[in-house]
Amino acid sequence: MVNCGSLLKSALVALVLVALVESGLSDEKLSDCCTTVSKRKPNEPIIGYTVQIAQAPCVRAVIFQTEKRRYCTYVKAPWVLSTIKELNAKAQIALSTAAPTSPVSLLSIITSTASPPSPSTSGQ
Repeated sequence: MVNCGSLLKSALVALVLVALVESGLSDEKLSDCCTTVSKRKPNEPIIGYTVQIAQAPCVRAVIFQTEKRRYCTYVKAPWVLSTIKELNAKAQIALSTAAPTSPVSLLSIITSTASPPSPSTSGQ
C-alpha cells in the first residue's frame, strides 16, 4: 500500500527535478552553463546540485553548489554519486519534517464542520 506522505514526497522531488532540468534549458542559461568539467571535489561544503544535460555548447555535468560558487563536475567522477545520495538523503529528511504526517481530506473537513440535521426534519 502506498503511503500518502511518501507519494507527496516523491511528487515534490519529481517537481523539483523537472524545474531544475527546465531551468537549464532556457535560452538565458545557455551562456551560463558548464562547457568543461572537473573530476576534483570542491573543498567547500556542498549545499545543492543540479544535473546539466548535454546541449551545445553545454556539456553533460553535475553542477554542485557551495556558498560561494558553482562547480562543474564530471558525472562519473568517483565521489559524485555518493555526494548526490548524501544530498538527496538530507532533502528527504527536510521533506519528511515539513510534510504533515496525516493528510487531511476534504471530506473529513466537510463532515467535521457540517451541522447536524435539525430535529424538525429528521424522522418525518
